[in-house]
Amino acid sequence: MKKINIKGPIISSNDQWIYDWFGIEAVSPSKVDQALTEAGEEDLEVIINSGGGSVFDASDIYTALKSHSGNVEVKIVGIAASAASVIAMAGNSVKMAPTAQMMIHNASMVAAGDYRDLNHSSNFLQNVNQTIASAYKLKSGKEYEELLSMMDAETWLTPQQALENHLIDGILFAEEAPKVVANQSAELLPPEVIEKVRNGLMEQQRNQVVNNVVGKKQEGEGKPMNLEQLKNDHPELYKQVKDEGHEEGVKAENARIKAIEELGVIGSEELVTKAKFETKASAESLAVDIIKAQKEQGFNFLKNREVDAEELNNVEGSHTPENNGSDTDEEAINVMAAFGKSKRGGRN
Repeated sequence: MKKINIKGPIISSNDQWIYDWFGIEAVSPSKVDQALTEAGEEDLEVIINSGGGSVFDASDIYTALKSHSGNVEVKIVGIAASAASVIAMAGNSVKMAPTAQMMIHNASMVAAGDYRDLNHSSNFLQNVNQTIASAYKLKSGKEYEELLSMMDAETWLTPQQALENHLIDGILFAEEAPKVVANQSAELLPPEVIEKVRNGLMEQQRNQVVNNVVGKKQEGEGKPMNLEQLKNDHPELYKQVKDEGHEEGVKAENARIKAIEELGVIGSEELVTKAKFETKASAESLAVDIIKAQKEQGFNFLKNREVDAEELNNVEGSHTPENNGSDTDEEAINVMAAFGKSKRGGRN
């Protein structure tokens, strides 16, 4: 009996290599097709633990399993939600672990435009719901209206409830079941991540990676590619990534130097030079250092004034002149002369 795992999000075959690249468990039609080719006419044991994903790719997998010449035994060991529940309906025999869950709901999509566009999207989704319900109807024998009502309500089913609704044929023994997963999220990579990865690689390099991944899967390795493998197996791609990283680094460094030079604070040239070439500090942290330095300079200036004033007050016969209009210019000159004489050790 050939075992096929339906685990992780259900994705398109075009995206499978990206998930493999990051070492993220996922399943696509091409992955199932490969397993079916290896199985030949053997019976299948399909293990499901998936929160769902792409409806049309799930339909592709459902059709492939339904068309298999051998017996197809489906075991829901964790969760079969959304599109994954459609795949489960392909089994000649469908069983759930006592701790497993099944969830059926309406298809969804992001739509934009005027009322005509939105009406079109609504009609499209209703048609998709009808086709999804067909899989449930074929398995359970229930009427479309009841199934569509259950989908409208986003119905979660325990193994017993799924059995009562004839969506499964039996419940597995408790010792076969893993821990319950209480999250229906399919853990799909965001579309913007998919596009960024796809657009960031040349088509030729992408094909090389796909062939490499498929070859390793066939050899039974199935490990995500690391940096050393990328460097050895795909030197051109490695160089591209490295060059782009260098370019971004140069841009960032130029922006840092420019921001530092724009501070332009006189008297802080030494701090600026160190920030540029030694400490590699940001403009923000340099600005803080400059403020601290200026504050310290101001404190030292005031301290020196206090010391000078104290020495003036210690000159015999005089005190530090006050600017109150009572001292004459001659008296101030005599005081300063006496202070200068004391600093020279009494010499004229």
